[in-house]
Amino acid sequence: QGVLVQKDARLLRDLRIMAYFKQCFSSDSNISTIKELAHALASHCPYEVPIASIKIRHLHCEVPSSEIFFSLNATIVGLAVDSEGPENLPSCLGLGIVRGIDIVKAMLYVITPVPHNSLEKVNVLLQGYIQIPSCLLQVQGCISLYMSANTLTLTTN
Repeated sequence: QGVLVQKDARLLRDLRIMAYFKQCFSSDSNISTIKELAHALASHCPYEVPIASIKIRHLHCEVPSSEIFFSLNATIVGLAVDSEGPENLPSCLGLGIVRGIDIVKAMLYVITPVPHNSLEKVNVLLQGYIQIPSCLLQVQGCISLYMSANTLTLTTN
């Protein structure tokens, strides 16, 4: 029974993550299967986020500064705004998938259903243990989930 509960819990987490990222698309989009969602996300236009405009917080471990950006690639991150309160706890506006990193251009490529006007406020990426469901990483015949030529530029303060 313990194994079934673990599998059910993992499946429910994966389904919730997929439902969350399905919000990247209009409600009348014809995405009804996991495979269709994987293809849609792989071809979805990511936001282009200047590395200089954000801070990165790893929530559960320390990452060497030389590995910080590599540790973000193909991960789910919290999109947050720094707090000005005494606790200095950032306020998370939603989740995003770091689809790619271009160190030369100093850009991150992020997919998220967070509206553009809210996304412009984001200045912190929070990396925890939320994993991309493996079924979303197995897209065949499509542009890599991590890289795209089509991007939306995000300008932040």
